[in-house]
Amino acid sequence: MNPSEYRVMFEAEDTHWWYVGLHELVLAHVTREAGRLGRPLRILDAGCGTGKLCQLLAPLGEVEGVDASPEAIRYSRRRGVAARLGDLNALALEPQAYDVITCIDVLYHAKVRSDVEVMKALRQALRPGGMLVLNLVALEWLRSSHDVAVHTRERYREGTLRERLTAAGFDVELLTFRVCLLFPPIAICRLLRGIWGRREGGASDVAVPSPFVNALLVRVMRAENALLQRGKLPIGSSLFSVARKGDAEQETL
Repeated sequence: MNPSEYRVMFEAEDTHWWYVGLHELVLAHVTREAGRLGRPLRILDAGCGTGKLCQLLAPLGEVEGVDASPEAIRYSRRRGVAARLGDLNALALEPQAYDVITCIDVLYHAKVRSDVEVMKALRQALRPGGMLVLNLVALEWLRSSHDVAVHTRERYREGTLRERLTAAGFDVELLTFRVCLLFPPIAICRLLRGIWGRREGGASDVAVPSPFVNALLVRVMRAENALLQRGKLPIGSSLFSVARKGDAEQETL
């Protein structure tokens, strides 16, 4: 990610409709897991960015963040998040240490050499029955200047993500598109930016709209999250997944 994007992210995460909708969806699943286990969780946010999700997850247990960017770690610590520097390509994680690992908009990054190998490492760090929560950019034809700014290696198809989760040893509980209700205008904007961005250079989509528009879009995302409690969505600009390590799995330590 371009270094300037971390400042943009830090300033937007508290209120921007996209972050609010995504974080509330992640929190709903992790909160449900805490209720299922009946105890505080040990959580890792792998690729924590500027730390907002770690901050939101903190009431559910012990939360750690790790990110490859010193700039991201600096912003995370400004939020009071226990974050450390680490490259997911070669990160030494304690085996069977975590109940939940979140990895939000990370695995598509150009510096991730093998998403399957990273997922395998995350699975080893999960306790038996542990949960992995992913969000990833979807549909290669939506590539635009935003992807240039955030250094996107690939945008995923649903089948591709399912295959790679399975190859990493996960059982897929949920795999769905998200940002579906707003997909038509987003797709049009992305296609136009895909044309203009090649001439103008990379610029991300992260900009908080007016308070009225942002509040309206937050409502749309909350309505979509409610729909996701009932089933999958057919299309969207992101893919969201909840996958699980088998209950009976025991790693060789």
